[in-house]
Amino acid sequence: MDVAVVGGGASGEAIRQALAVLGARARLLSRSTGFDVRRDDLHERVEGAGAIIEASGIFTTNQKTASQFFLASSSAVSAAANRLGVPHVLLSIVNCESPQVRGYGYFAAKAEQEDFARERSDRLILVRSTQWFEFAEQNLERLRFGPVAAVPSMRLQPVALTPVAGVLAECATDRREGNVHDLAGPEQMTLWQMTRSLKRRWPKPVPLIVPTSYGRAFRRGACIPGENAEIIGPRFNDWLRTRA
Repeated sequence: MDVAVVGGGASGEAIRQALAVLGARARLLSRSTGFDVRRDDLHERVEGAGAIIEASGIFTTNQKTASQFFLASSSAVSAAANRLGVPHVLLSIVNCESPQVRGYGYFAAKAEQEDFARERSDRLILVRSTQWFEFAEQNLERLRFGPVAAVPSMRLQPVALTPVAGVLAECATDRREGNVHDLAGPEQMTLWQMTRSLKRRWPKPVPLIVPTSYGRAFRRGACIPGENAEIIGPRFNDWLRTRA
């Protein structure tokens, strides 16, 4: 079985590996493979695929920029999936639709994408995860200012990327029932605790209190999933040891 994966980076590679474990072949479609979902014709790239996984992303906190990207991506994917009559598996974020965090542009755009995909896709499967373990390291790079990096105050229940990719692969290959799957790791912690556990000497992490309503919501645990979330994967420190 061929599965088209729209999206690259760490998530695209993790999904490719998860599909391979299940005996399926991934067609990776991302800017790194010469494909831009906003500009290029997706229909010809997915011909014959048994499912399409949408895991495209953009780094921005601007809601307009993020919305334009995600809606363009889901418009192309939903149209292609409908034409083929195959599942559209969309990767999203737990609690992105919460009113507490709608002031944060990226989350608001993901919530808008979910609503859009529900309206457009005939066979939508929504896989929402909490922040990945890789988030702490990514944050150090994204919010680096010379020798220091800002670490926003957030309470999380992070999850390893590999088991999330496994769930996406199971959904795409019809090994899971249900249209919505919320995923989280086994323990709660702060982004500061995650960052300190990395033991990186540079850049130096500096705690940051975000002075907004959504910043307060993040501090109070707005990213923590509800009781119905599926707990998957290892604990954070165990994951760090396997990386080392």
